[in-house]
Amino acid sequence: MSEYQYHEWQTVDRPLTDRQRAEVSKLSSHIDVHSTGAWVEYSWGDFKHDPKQVLVKYFDAYLYMANWGSRELMVRFPKALRDRQWVDPYCLEYCVELSAVGDYWILRIALADDENASDWIESSGQLPALAPLRNDILLGDLRALYLAWLANVEYADLDEDDPEPPVPAGLMKLTAPLNRLAQFLEIDKHLLKAAAAGSAEEQSTPDHVLREAIARLPRSECDELLWRLAQGEATLGPRLLRRLHELIGSPDPVAQPQRRVGDLLAARNRLAKAEEQKQRRAAEARRMEELEALSQREAAVWQEVDRLIQTSQAKAYSEAVTLLQKLRDLADYKGAQAAFEGRLRQLTQQYTRRPSLMAALKAAGLTPP
Repeated sequence: MSEYQYHEWQTVDRPLTDRQRAEVSKLSSHIDVHSTGAWVEYSWGDFKHDPKQVLVKYFDAYLYMANWGSRELMVRFPKALRDRQWVDPYCLEYCVELSAVGDYWILRIALADDENASDWIESSGQLPALAPLRNDILLGDLRALYLAWLANVEYADLDEDDPEPPVPAGLMKLTAPLNRLAQFLEIDKHLLKAAAAGSAEEQSTPDHVLREAIARLPRSECDELLWRLAQGEATLGPRLLRRLHELIGSPDPVAQPQRRVGDLLAARNRLAKAEEQKQRRAAEARRMEELEALSQREAAVWQEVDRLIQTSQAKAYSEAVTLLQKLRDLADYKGAQAAFEGRLRQLTQQYTRRPSLMAALKAAGLTPP
């Protein structure tokens, strides 16, 4: 299997300056740089710089994928907007980590599954769909952090008695970026459904409540916000919304039963088993319908088998064998195995001198007793 690596960086609420674009362009001889991002891929070799430092200096989000199964997403936050307590409950060593670099927090989300190797991966164009999660997290939506923890439940070194971190509201109804994150991290759909069962319904803040909070801002604070807006401060929107929610106050969270890792895995297994049984019942119902339909034209199908064999063509033999297998299933369904075996015996005696046909019948288990 050939090696493939993909790196992508993106700004969220500002373009790169001309100087920044020029500096990023020098990081690799074949890096592709545009006004809000850059990407580079390797089928051999590696990126010669630290992607994290590139993120810190120029960008707000970074994505990495390799065809040996590695997946990584990093986002950059100004320290002034958040303290580290908001991410600590979701941290897993090597999987969900928060580190301080200068004036920034760097949140790193990685998938610890190293068994999902592939010759080909869909890489380009994924980061723009994930980048909005940065501002969502700044506004207090912690669902991305929970999904990052959940993705590694099966792969990180967790004990079944380890407690689940706080479950954010709204897991039953994910946004488009959150759905994309769940796909990127390859979260098992049954595990996600099991986790969502412990999540309260998301409550949105009505517009009139936000307007009332704006009216309560002191004039001096409004003037300061307007001045910073005029200066083009990139993160002013999240800052303002956080301030408004401070004025509004957060509703008391709905108490949820404390779950363990083992509880989630057991619930996942129950959901997977229930779906498997449902699919088996549906498949059996479809098979019954097909057999009933075949029963209505059984005589015509036997005639078609004879016609196909008489052509003495390999492709026709294969089609005839497929029809005979369906007729055998019909005989089992109707309890008419003896009649089927009798007709099959007559057919093999009639065409016994056709070795290709006899070999195809034998390979399909259609040799009469």
